[in-house]
Amino acid sequence: MTFAFSLQSLCRATLKGALCVGLGGAASLPALGQDQPNIVFIMADDLGWGDLSTGLTNQGNGNDFHQTPAIAQLAEQGVAFTNAYASPTCAATRAAILSGAYAPRDTNGVYQVASLNPARQGDSLLVGPDQGGDGDGSDKLPEVTVTHAQTLQAAGYTTANVGKFHVASNANQIINQHGFDENFGGAESGSPGSYHAANERFGTSVDATLDPFAGNYTQDYVDQFIKPYANGTDTAAIDALVGTAKHVTDATTDAAVNFINRNANEPFFLQYSTFAVHTPIDEGQARADLLDKYEGLPPGTENDNASFGALTEGLDQSVARLIDYLQTTEDPRNPGQTLDQNTVVVFYSDNGGQLPQSSNGGLSGQKGDLGEGGIRVPLIAWSGNDALVDGGTVNDTAVVPTDFYTTFAGLADAPLPTGQALDGENLSGILADRSAVLERENIFFHLPGYTNSGRQTPQSATRSGDYKLLYNYEDQTFELYNLTQDIAETVNLAEDEAYAEVLADLGVDLIEWLVEVDAPLATVREASIEILIDGLAYADGEITVYKNQQVTILAGQEVPFVLNGVFAVPEPATAALIAAVGGLGLMRRRRWANR
Repeated sequence: MTFAFSLQSLCRATLKGALCVGLGGAASLPALGQDQPNIVFIMADDLGWGDLSTGLTNQGNGNDFHQTPAIAQLAEQGVAFTNAYASPTCAATRAAILSGAYAPRDTNGVYQVASLNPARQGDSLLVGPDQGGDGDGSDKLPEVTVTHAQTLQAAGYTTANVGKFHVASNANQIINQHGFDENFGGAESGSPGSYHAANERFGTSVDATLDPFAGNYTQDYVDQFIKPYANGTDTAAIDALVGTAKHVTDATTDAAVNFINRNANEPFFLQYSTFAVHTPIDEGQARADLLDKYEGLPPGTENDNASFGALTEGLDQSVARLIDYLQTTEDPRNPGQTLDQNTVVVFYSDNGGQLPQSSNGGLSGQKGDLGEGGIRVPLIAWSGNDALVDGGTVNDTAVVPTDFYTTFAGLADAPLPTGQALDGENLSGILADRSAVLERENIFFHLPGYTNSGRQTPQSATRSGDYKLLYNYEDQTFELYNLTQDIAETVNLAEDEAYAEVLADLGVDLIEWLVEVDAPLATVREASIEILIDGLAYADGEITVYKNQQVTILAGQEVPFVLNGVFAVPEPATAALIAAVGGLGLMRRRRWANR
């Protein structure tokens, strides 16, 4: 199969002389006569780190059952990130992207899907706090949040959400409160319900704004929009789609292309959040031609679910069609050039894969967990313009969902909102110049309750360089892993004295961050618990220093983050930490990156 963009790397204009890149800063505007690039943000749902056929985004752990050649070519021609992270569940990732803020911030407040105290955890030791920035316990974005879409709107962009949204109470809020000029299919639901239309309408889980694209397949449609992107699928099987119900992946692609076609006269931002490859994953969900193909394939090393494989390749064909459209459509803002020359495409997944149908490439855990399998995901940036994306590179920078807000604003030269905490970094500099680096020492995770999976308990975590530190609130224990040497998180170094300084250093980083974001913690459910503390402890927004004291935590009180053996903090320290340790003195910070 041949894609239009497979030849793109041979004909890109090299405009490196126009670049001016700082550490993590934005590149100067491309020397093409335009000022603001279009942005297409494609976010898959539940696509695991090892679900793509390419090995570039997953350190060589490409999937040998799923066939995703279009996304593989994006990775080859763009920037493939190996250390991209999401939140463990979709609602939390979407809220972080839209708000640009870590979950504990008041403009976010979303830690996971639904409650932090699911019914199956009714007898748990601890009780998670209510989530939701509006204090309503929901997984919906607070109304006061200035989203990335609103920031881009203010900079002159036309914005659209296509597909899943999840973090709004209804479809009207997506337009009226969250900054999207148009919405196709986005609603409150986190699942499509069914992947196929019925009577040329999608179900109640997909907003009716997508229904204009729900008509049955026609011969003209399959000839134009399926056959050119087929990857060894039997032609007769494709023709057999004629007259059958439209698949939601194809319908959302129709809507995405329709939006671009109508709005390319001005800079546009397209947030294309696919429903694939979320459950349901039964045989009735995949497109029939692709299901037929995968049922005939031999099992892969890790995967053999034909329906899931077919859904994954259907997503890949959607990406192929979008990129082909950008590469073959003239840019009305720059006559004589195609849209891809002034567009940045970002491909991402909202959380790790869900086992057993998905693959996480040897990582521990899955969707819903703070193990690497739950939070490490594919990420690719691509453009037809090397001045925007310095393609053909693999980048090991750790990336988190909050980075997309500042990156999109940086690409658009859009002023950031005042008075709103933004926790992300602007990645546009490292996209435009492979030699640029991001001067960030840590990324953070905080889940103060329980997830629906039944596996995840209250934890906080940080990653810095090679090391990842997790804190377990139920028993006040740490887990420390060297992810370069032990990507599967099998050897806990927390009890090894050789790593005591690493643990202490990252523990101080984590406690500083908990103070900065005023992170809420889980509370004791019933009977009180006793904790021996000989060092620093964080709870109720404050740090306290204890000298070998038995502390009683009563029912309803927060269970603290305890960093035993640390009575002083490294430089630079927050004012809160300095006040807490008083005259105990400071010790110099030791960094553990690239050790």
